[in-house]
Amino acid sequence: MIKTAKRLRNIIPSATTEMMIRARELKDQGVDVIDLTIGEPDFPTPDLIIEYAVTAMKEGFTKYTNFDGIPELKDAVITKFKRDNGITYSREEVIITAGAKQAVFNALMAILEEGDEVIVLAPYWVAYPEIIKLTGATPVFAPLDPGSGYSRTIEKIESFVTNETTAIVLNSPSNPTGALLADNFIRDLIELCGNKNILIISDETYEQIVFDKKYKSIAAYDGDISNKLTINSMSKTYSMTGWRLGYAAGPEQLIKKMVQIQAQSTSCPNSIAQKASINTIIGDQSMVIEMREEYKKRRDFVYSELSEIPDISLHKPDGALFAFPDVSGYYGINQNGKTIDGSVDFAEFLMDQFKLFVVPGVAFGCDENIRISYATSMPVIREGIHRFKKALAQIRD
Repeated sequence: MIKTAKRLRNIIPSATTEMMIRARELKDQGVDVIDLTIGEPDFPTPDLIIEYAVTAMKEGFTKYTNFDGIPELKDAVITKFKRDNGITYSREEVIITAGAKQAVFNALMAILEEGDEVIVLAPYWVAYPEIIKLTGATPVFAPLDPGSGYSRTIEKIESFVTNETTAIVLNSPSNPTGALLADNFIRDLIELCGNKNILIISDETYEQIVFDKKYKSIAAYDGDISNKLTINSMSKTYSMTGWRLGYAAGPEQLIKKMVQIQAQSTSCPNSIAQKASINTIIGDQSMVIEMREEYKKRRDFVYSELSEIPDISLHKPDGALFAFPDVSGYYGINQNGKTIDGSVDFAEFLMDQFKLFVVPGVAFGCDENIRISYATSMPVIREGIHRFKKALAQIRD
């Protein structure tokens, strides 16, 4: 038997990917499946971006690039941060990566050692704890309060800080809740982390998918980037998930270490995607606005429909592509000889009985909930909500 590394023994597979694969397998078999699992925009990549890529290929821009990304794209990212967030970076403070996930991975690999701890606000994106564990460090989960819009007092967060705390990971608006962290909480957190020499890693992937409030990047609160790493992506903003392009900006010393790691892993991001992203970032942003308006219509529909269901509670998503209803009011009930004891049982009930796929909340650190994605068409969403209501009516009966 081939020997494998011990560090992989506690790594949990992505629940979102597993449910998506199961849904696709049934679809391939001709089953009438409704898949509300994956947070991937259903919009095609805009034609203009594809044209940028075709031009790059025709011009022969298909070779390796600098490990940290091409200078022109770095300049575009710098322009974006100044335009959208009022933050000034230099080229040395920016790295281009193969998606936002690689930026998270590079950063955590660069700063963590065995024995270190990273505070992860819960509910959390499924990849954060697993990447932390891969480094040999320990994720420490700090639960947020759904009753206060997924916020928390800074005193509660501070209670999780130890001498081993190296970083804290933020994701706002959140996958899976769609919640934006409150201004006063972020200000208090910045002060706490500054006093304790804790790095703030802010995953701002869903920055451009915010509906009713104005988004503010973490570094824009005080203009100090010395202990803040801001991560973003082309994937969700421009419907470029398969292009695998992200970026990060922060202290030059940290960026250099992230480049070292990238140089020995993926070498460089995709050259064609990089070239296509330059004008995408600095050009007309009307495509972003149009997609956001459609997401808002879907959000409003999902929230309105779920809010009418007895014994369901949920925070109205401020942004992102997900609703995260608390369905624990339906736990403890027997269905077809099996008791629904948690989010996995609940999701399997929906899957087995109604061919409706959602993601169990336990994957995000919250077993009371399920995640429903509205990153799909309105007909699919409508049918999904219809099946969801039928399922709950069956449980109640």
